[in-house]
Amino acid sequence: MDSNKSNSKASKLAGKGAGKETSTMTAKVIIKPPSLPAKSTAPLSNLDLADDTEYGDFILSGQSLIGQSFERVTIERSLFKLVRCSALNLAKSKLVDIRFETCDLSNSEFEDGKFTRVEMTDCKITGMHVTNADISDLLLQNCTGELVQFHDSVFKRVVFQGCQLRGADFRYCNLEGSVFKDCDLQEAEFYEAKLAGADFRSSNIMGIKAHPADLKGAIIDSDQAAMLGRHFATLLGLEVKEG
Repeated sequence: MDSNKSNSKASKLAGKGAGKETSTMTAKVIIKPPSLPAKSTAPLSNLDLADDTEYGDFILSGQSLIGQSFERVTIERSLFKLVRCSALNLAKSKLVDIRFETCDLSNSEFEDGKFTRVEMTDCKITGMHVTNADISDLLLQNCTGELVQFHDSVFKRVVFQGCQLRGADFRYCNLEGSVFKDCDLQEAEFYEAKLAGADFRSSNIMGIKAHPADLKGAIIDSDQAAMLGRHFATLLGLEVKEG
């Protein structure tokens, strides 16, 4: 057993139950928060990742994981603060009970992965790939994520709040019941996505890319409905005239 895992087990015993929080409710979506290590847990000096390895119960602050690439990694019950993770590649990996605070995850890749009770707050996620993934109880808050890619992923109990998601790729995603609150979704792609019950009210959806049928069951406000009507009329080649 590697030293990181051994230290994680010790942290687990010392801080069991210390990271419990109440659930977050947003627009009728109840998100289970991550169970995190105790605040008294000493941050790791570094995190040495490896293929097919499990890690957990740690705090990592101000470190760099830039450009590292591993497969089938499991990370549980951990807090990342001010960590530089750009171009990090963790294919076929699991993140369970994780919080990222003010981290740089730009151009990182988590293909074929699983996210369970994950929070990203004030993070840079531009160009991040979380594709063909199983995602549940995810909160993205105040993140900058132009051109982020989520295509072919399944979302359950997910809230995007105050995020810049211009040009995001949600093609072929199951986003049923997801909430987009105060987000910039201009030019985002939703082709062939499942959007029944997805709530877009208060978000900017100008120029989103989707077939009219793709939006069936989505929740929008009256202003958004009028904007989409004009948008799809233009796409269909209709000429709109007054009088």
